[in-house]
Amino acid sequence: MASAPLTDSFGRVHRDLRISVTDRCNFRCSYCMPAEGMEWLPRSELLTFEEIQRVARVCVERLGVDSIRLTGGEPTVRAHLPVLVGKLAGLRTPDGPGGEPGRPVDLALTTNAATFRSLAGELAAAGLRRVNISLDTLRRDRFVELTRRDELPRVLDGIDAALEAGLDPVKVNVVVMRGVNDDELVDLATFGRDRGVTVRFIEWMPLDADQQWRADAVVSQDEILAAIAAVFPVEPIVRGSVPSVRFAYVHGRGAVGVHTTVMCPLCPA
Repeated sequence: MASAPLTDSFGRVHRDLRISVTDRCNFRCSYCMPAEGMEWLPRSELLTFEEIQRVARVCVERLGVDSIRLTGGEPTVRAHLPVLVGKLAGLRTPDGPGGEPGRPVDLALTTNAATFRSLAGELAAAGLRRVNISLDTLRRDRFVELTRRDELPRVLDGIDAALEAGLDPVKVNVVVMRGVNDDELVDLATFGRDRGVTVRFIEWMPLDADQQWRADAVVSQDEILAAIAAVFPVEPIVRGSVPSVRFAYVHGRGAVGVHTTVMCPLCPA
């Protein structure tokens, strides 16, 4: 039986647990980390799969968590990741007070998908349900500039591999930056519609790896929606606990979301 739900100072109950399985990444995205000079944690300091499973079990069985997301760094660079997924997929929420059986946890992954083709089938078979894939541009030259890696074809293939493996939903996360990729909003929306996936446009957040973040470079939610709706009419989807505002296309598959990061009304001024 759960001891007590995780509740923050705003009275919001948190049921999602994010677990970073590594600090390492095979990309060097300009808005996330510097090109060189990163100091990684010694592997001996990373939690073992058994330790991660134990922490997750406490959160699921005692604190009301029913959804787990694996992140990094880039989680797919952690060796034997399907083994960890299998351990976590076996966790179940407590039985209800009326005797109704508990449910398996909802297990998700966030990835850049550069190596996802080789893992998608194993991860799905181990119990992974859904995936978020980062993709900020469909232009190969721009992709190289943003990530410092020439991996766009493999990322696109990774998205196809996620769909083929039956993961659902498959979501594509796009960090929107004025003067960098804001001219691709409709192209990226079209990409999502063609594949029936949700594209989530995320306001550029001030991680500031290279000290280049500027408030005037943030493309607002209203601007993003206006650009897309001018080509593809959308209608709102009832918002739940997710941080993004979501819209379905009036005609066509897929959906679009906008994640406000900088102007969040709950953030301090």
